[in-house]
Amino acid sequence: MIKIKVSEDGRVQHLIFDPGKTLARNLFSHGFFTSTPLCSGLGLCGACRVRVLSSTPDACPRDQDVFSPGDLTQGWRLGCAHFPAQGMNLKLPLEKSTRRFAWASTSDPVALGVDIGTTTLKWGFAHPDHKTSLGMVLNPQMGAGSEIMSRLAYSAECRDNFKRLQSLLTREIQKITALCDQELPAVVAGNTAMIHFLMGLDISGLLGHPYHVAFAGGSDVRLPGSGREVFVPPLLSPFVGADISSGLSWLVQEKRASFPFLFCDLGTNGEMVLGLGPDRFFCTSVALGPALEGVGLRFGSPFGPGVAGRFEFTPRGIRPDNQDWNGLVSGSGYLSLLALLLKLDILDYSGRFIDPGSRLSGTVDLLHGRVHIQDKFYLSGRDVEEVLKVKAAFTLGVQYLLQKTSMTPERLARIYLGGALGEHAGLEDLDELGFLPKGAMHKCRVLGNSSLRGALVLAVDSASRKWVLNLPGMMQSLDLAGDREYVNANFHRHMHFEYPAST
Repeated sequence: MIKIKVSEDGRVQHLIFDPGKTLARNLFSHGFFTSTPLCSGLGLCGACRVRVLSSTPDACPRDQDVFSPGDLTQGWRLGCAHFPAQGMNLKLPLEKSTRRFAWASTSDPVALGVDIGTTTLKWGFAHPDHKTSLGMVLNPQMGAGSEIMSRLAYSAECRDNFKRLQSLLTREIQKITALCDQELPAVVAGNTAMIHFLMGLDISGLLGHPYHVAFAGGSDVRLPGSGREVFVPPLLSPFVGADISSGLSWLVQEKRASFPFLFCDLGTNGEMVLGLGPDRFFCTSVALGPALEGVGLRFGSPFGPGVAGRFEFTPRGIRPDNQDWNGLVSGSGYLSLLALLLKLDILDYSGRFIDPGSRLSGTVDLLHGRVHIQDKFYLSGRDVEEVLKVKAAFTLGVQYLLQKTSMTPERLARIYLGGALGEHAGLEDLDELGFLPKGAMHKCRVLGNSSLRGALVLAVDSASRKWVLNLPGMMQSLDLAGDREYVNANFHRHMHFEYPAST
């Protein structure tokens, strides 16, 4: 073990670091990087930056890709790329709070809904005047990895790691419930892993195939720490969780979905549900990674003030839709930019850049294999690849679900989009990038955060709760993760910005 001096905002601590773990992982274990969207140590996001004031390691290629020569000279390094050393003195940038919440009504709330996502926690208070007060904060577990599997692996290392992730989550839930003095009917939805973390349940069944869960949901439970009683909707499979059953209850019961439909909830994980009739459903899931939520990309950020959510081509070149742009781009912003580059023939369908030459001189700059936009932002081939892998995983999951049920895109009445993809992304961009089957855009409906909407309905509506409790008996899970033969044989066909033909 090594003692390291760490300073943040004038506060100095001498902490014990494990030399076998990266600086970023050690810092997270000591309570840092809990409000920072990290990329699981891939060196893509640059968010784990630290300034090494003494015993500074040599800059590695990942450092050089993120920092300027001046920054490197000052000792800036990626925490995920270096390990502790004797005599190290670290200075950390101050973490900014990501919490956003505003009361939308002067009337007392009547229900609380919480959606625990891998990247963000979102919540809402329902009021009797039909208004909803909404809030959001980054999931404080992000320092352990930006997606589910990295957090499960982190928790499996030792019991203390599991308790740390559970504690971070329960503290945030307690802050949310404390916003209202009275104890309200409450529903907590979320993916299977997040529910297991929250409840302190055994996660071994989520670590490897064959997967299984320790808790099936569909019941009232008492939250650890507060003892508050909440309803957790059914967990439909190891990776199709309470967020999906909650969203489906709202879609089918409140929105009166048109059958047959495809419902896709896309964030760090992608869950797809095919509804063939009121009592016949099929589901599957696929790991997407965090790019759709703006995490793991060089200038990526969850959607918020100052963050670009869309790009346009103007006489002055490619420009964001945000007048107060801070140089950060949301997942939907990256999708918009890539779709625009395809239309301008600066990007081909395999994800490679095409030099526009004099055709767009003065409006688009392609330098050193990157598309530069103003002085604040550039798009690298590595960022394109991250989004392309998301697209490939998504369309692979959709085709798997349709083929296994002998359904075709043409026969679908509706395609419903929820999650990060359905909240901000433009349908035209998804169509251009090949996320949607050819000619299916007119069938698509954007739902926004269907999980949170469903949670608020389930908190107060007994008919919806009765329906969701019966949902597991109407649902058949198809295990794409376990069908390695199908994945290995077909994934490469989806690694293009086009919707592939059915096999």
